[in-house]
Amino acid sequence: DTVSIMEQNKNKIPDSIAIVESKSMHGLILTSNALQVINKNTGSTSEIPFGKPFDQMIEIINNVLQSKPTTIGINSECGAGPLKMASWNNGLTIVFQNKKSESKNQESNWQFAGWFVGSNSKNSKEISTMAGIGIGSTRAEMESAYVLSVSKTSLGYEFSTSSGLFGIFDGPNKEAKITSLWSGLSCNFR
Repeated sequence: DTVSIMEQNKNKIPDSIAIVESKSMHGLILTSNALQVINKNTGSTSEIPFGKPFDQMIEIINNVLQSKPTTIGINSECGAGPLKMASWNNGLTIVFQNKKSESKNQESNWQFAGWFVGSNSKNSKEISTMAGIGIGSTRAEMESAYVLSVSKTSLGYEFSTSSGLFGIFDGPNKEAKITSLWSGLSCNFR
């Protein structure tokens, strides 16, 4: 892989030559109604707004995560209508809605419309908000970063922020942990 080749050649390459981006250079940041790509070396971010086409979105996420989706499928049972979803092994699912095109030749125009993060596999990087909130963060940590509204629903202790972050705590107290987090269109059955 690239890292081991670079390690083998590190004495042969002068420091002044640009270093090839490694797996750890970029990460994803969860935001309301978008995702952000962060350059971990500089801290600069680029927003990926809702509305980005499916193919472009998949390419961006594949490049950032250095992995392909584990599943891609369409859920026709969602309240918002059929939603196409792409999921990665780190717990991230990107949700797409079909925006009908004026052209009859184009069957579908799936666009980024939401994201969901559930529990991740043990070997994957954690995805969080800029405030460090993600799966496993406590209610106390969430409340120190955001103003919340929490209510008991059939999903559990569901919360929302005025900016458009939503999720579920595994209990009612301050030590309760976030088990899922989402923004934009989702397919939750209450």
